[in-house]
Amino acid sequence: NGNDALLLADIALDDQEYNTKFEDVTWESSSMRSWLNGYGASVNQPKTDYSRKNFINSAFTSTQRNAIKTTNVVNNNNIGYGIAGGNNTSDKVFLLSESEVYNTDTAASYGFVKDYSTYDEARRSRCSTYAYAMGIWRYVYEYEDEDDNPKYNGNIWWWLRSPGYNSYDAAVVVYDGWVSRDGYYVDRKNDGVRPALHLNLSSSNLYSYAGTVCSDAMKH
Repeated sequence: NGNDALLLADIALDDQEYNTKFEDVTWESSSMRSWLNGYGASVNQPKTDYSRKNFINSAFTSTQRNAIKTTNVVNNNNIGYGIAGGNNTSDKVFLLSESEVYNTDTAASYGFVKDYSTYDEARRSRCSTYAYAMGIWRYVYEYEDEDDNPKYNGNIWWWLRSPGYNSYDAAVVVYDGWVSRDGYYVDRKNDGVRPALHLNLSSSNLYSYAGTVCSDAMKH
């Protein structure tokens, strides 16, 4: 959109809990948000200081970080159950929400199917070697029965920032591309992180065109 581009990691880059403690939590107070952005202990409920060891400082140079826009992150309630999404936040790095991967025109404009229960190719993801080494779960095709499908081989589950069935759960996208609105316990240890951000494209020396990626690439 003009000089603004929404970027989503094409694979899961790490294996992190949505929140390091099993507790009632929202995106605003989760350890995930603090880890992604490098916030201090006062921002998250587990009271962990991420100001030194975090995603944004590890992934980007200071010049690159300056080109990442601060986003008004809207935290809607769970679409199916109405569980409170909490306050909106201002973050440089965030996770996508339910409304950004299904159900809305926004989700459709990003290339996702509107129905949460569709096995959407666009929502399927794999992970980096690093994320796998850190403990992320990958689907492995082993048995030839009606529940197994070789085309999902290597796919992973990845977190959304929206709440799940209750405030102790967070929504996830499953390996086959459907959205689990119930989600999983916030301290589940083997789901992937696909960071998202808005990039200021006027800083043209900081990025380059990576070419076109099609769903066929998931077969290799």
